[in-house]
Amino acid sequence: MRLMLVLLITWVLQGCVGPQHINLDAFYAHPPRSIVVVPVVNESPEVTANSVFITTITQPLAERGYYVFPVYLTDMILRDFGLVEAGHIQLLPPERFNELFGADAVLFITIKDWSTKYLVLASSVVVDMEYVLKDTRTGTVLWQNHQNYVQSSGGGDPIAMAVSAALNALLTDYLPLARQANFLAFQPPKGLPAGPYHPEYQQDKSKF
Repeated sequence: MRLMLVLLITWVLQGCVGPQHINLDAFYAHPPRSIVVVPVVNESPEVTANSVFITTITQPLAERGYYVFPVYLTDMILRDFGLVEAGHIQLLPPERFNELFGADAVLFITIKDWSTKYLVLASSVVVDMEYVLKDTRTGTVLWQNHQNYVQSSGGGDPIAMAVSAALNALLTDYLPLARQANFLAFQPPKGLPAGPYHPEYQQDKSKF
């Protein structure tokens, strides 16, 4: 009985806690204007995930008010320096990206999941990413986030559910899911503050 009472009190107190704010002190101490996105590390079983995902990253960052180096040009320049493997590239000192591109910050992304889970009468498509933004002059972590997005099918007539689940598993278009995940990742309250090319620049601190 005492244990149940303690658990109940803990649950009530947790429910009273307001939204958690992220620590952006380092970000505001080194506010970036330009961001270079390096090749994505893909930890999912889908071998094409990184090449599909990278096409969805520029727009949401630019819409937050940052200059984003063209991702394909970035890839070409890195290859010219013999830097091909995404895992090795992400191990480089952040300062190296200032030398190569003159960027204020470098964004490292890891795809944790990019899959369709098929369960006969239902299926769910999952994209799951981790983001780490580092200052290219000091190597300081400015911001990090973890974002996933799930799209499920199923519900209603069992035959229709089975057909829908099978089609969803076979004909999945991951692009809109990745776009939505990126959009959510960069928005308040856990996303990036507005950059210098956004009308809310230096005016949105209360959202984080």
